Parts: sequence; C-alpha cells; structure tokens
Amino acid sequence: MSLLTILDSWRAHEAPSLVVHDVPASAVLPAGDTGQTCRAGVDYFRLWLAEMRLARDREWFATRHPAVHALVRLRFGDADVEFPTVAGPLSLPGLDQAHLGDVIQLDHLLTPLLPYNGGVVEIAAGLLALEGTSAVKAVVKAMETMGAALAVPPLSTAIAATGALGSALQVLLGAASGRQHLGVHLSYAGAQVPKALHAGYVAIVRQDATRLEARDLSVQHGRLHLRGAPVTGVDYMLLRVERVQERDDWRALTAIDAPFREAQAALAYGNEAMAKASMSRALLEALQSKDLTEADRRRVASELKKAWEDARNQGLGLERTTPSLADAMALAVPVERFVEAAPVSMEALLSLD
Repeated sequence: MSLLTILDSWRAHEAPSLVVHDVPASAVLPAGDTGQTCRAGVDYFRLWLAEMRLARDREWFATRHPAVHALVRLRFGDADVEFPTVAGPLSLPGLDQAHLGDVIQLDHLLTPLLPYNGGVVEIAAGLLALEGTSAVKAVVKAMETMGAALAVPPLSTAIAATGALGSALQVLLGAASGRQHLGVHLSYAGAQVPKALHAGYVAIVRQDATRLEARDLSVQHGRLHLRGAPVTGVDYMLLRVERVQERDDWRALTAIDAPFREAQAALAYGNEAMAKASMSRALLEALQSKDLTEADRRRVASELKKAWEDARNQGLGLERTTPSLADAMALAVPVERFVEAAPVSMEALLSLD
C-alpha cells in the first residue's frame, strides 16, 4: 500500500470534521499571483505551510506528538515520482505544550522547488498526531534530517532515496499508531482554475462544515481570518502553493555548473580541446536536466553558449574570475521573452564552432 493511500485513508476518517477551502484571489490581501495557473514546461512550484495554529489540548505532547507531512506526486522527467517530507517539533519553532494556542509557525517550506511538467499533480499535506513515547520525536527528527538532505538540488539524484524515506514514514506511522489530525489531498490537472495547478492558499480547518461558512474565510498578509478577524479557538493549517518563474538556486545545479567552470578554466589556459569537451558536457547536462523545466533547459543552454562565445572572443586570461552558471543566469533573458522568441534548434545549441 502506498504512503499516499495510507494518508488518504486517515483523512477519510477525519473528513466530517474538516473544512477545506481554496481561498479565491478576491479574499486574499494582497492578492499577488493568487489564482495564476502554472504553465507546463515553463513554471516551477513549491508548497509552504503559511500558517498553523493548534487550540489548547492537554493531550498534545502528553500522549500525542505532532508532525507535519507533505507528499507531492508529479511527473518528474519521464516518470511519476513522489517527494515526501516530514517536520516535527524540533524544526517547527514554538511548537511545544507551553505555546499551544499561539501561532506557532509561519512560512515553513514543505517541498523543494519542483518543475511543473504538466499531467496530474497530487499534493497531500497535513498534521499527524503520533501516539507513543518520546522516542517518536527522535525518529521524526532522523527522518527530518534525511528529508532535508534529499530536498537539496539536484533532485534528480535523490529520486531513489525518496522511496526509502516514504517507506520509513510508513513504518513510523504504523508503529506510532498515528492518525491525521488535519489533512488534505489535492489533485490538479488541466489549464483552468480551480482544477489547474495554481498559486494561492488552501485552508484546512478542524471544524464541522455546518458551523463554518468557507466564504467567510480570507487571508490577510499571510494570516487566516474569519469574518475579518484572525481565526482562534480551532486547529487549522494554511497552505500556500507558490508559482515560480525564475530559479534562485543555480549554484546548487552542480552537474551543469561544474563542467561549465571547467570549460572556462581550460579556455583560460589555452586548452581549447579540453574546453570544448567540458562545455559540451555542460550543455548536454542542461538540455537533459530533470530539475529544469523544458523552457529552462534550452534557455540555460542558450545562456551558457553566450557566455562561452563572449569568453572566447574576449580572450579570457588567467587573471579573470571564472564565470559560473549563476553568473550566466544573472544576465539571462527572462523566461517570458525566451518562450515567446523563435526556438533555437538542438544542433545550434550544441555547436561550439
């Protein structure tokens, strides 16, 4: 049984007491890009825990230990994969018995930056109530550490290990007699909101739907409000799907950055044959990278080519600083303009003559 199936079965037991609401742009202040769809092959996305509040309950930290989880299933490269994450009290500042009832978490990153390649994207996220001794917290911490290591780009190298993390989480859930205290499973597909993957907020409130009108919920400056006032007295989570057009972690894509730097260094020493070999490897890595969207694969390759040609024309010397992938992309054509421009052939991108 998959981890997603297990979490869904727990969520089904809690469904009658939960209100799940995709907050529209008209109820978000400032609206930002709420409701803007993610474009397949162009945009990236990531999931945030924008806010969470736990009402005071003497069982928390006595017999139940909280842990926030997120699981994203999407098309990554040529396969459907799952990226699980888990966060416990040690990585959620203020999450302890003394601070229950306070806002204990704002803007906690639940997933790394993921390319949107179209197809169906499923997001499962929630607050787990794990029953057992304090040893549960130690296991959760170990899983947090493992998940954090896997979330660092390039993600393509972590795919095999994510399966191990998912299996470990299944074992933990079974051993800790866990249940999902708050949870949601969202599926996105197509090109029209609300079915399409889009930027915005999703509120999950532990309250009977007959006692709470979803239309009365709003988000003001990243905080959940009910009829214009901050929500109090109930357990809730506020998730945020962020749409991203430009990556901010180019230095982490070492499979592309390393050979590009090697090419610049070889060129500086006058070894053009070695420089071409390294540059060809950098271009191939960019054009085949699963961490990049389809548009960025060609855009990155195009920018690397420009940097290569500039260096060769200017006669890069040993005293010059070796440009990096981040340097090249700092001056890159915005993705919007690149998508609108005439496409560059693969042959032209790979040619170094």
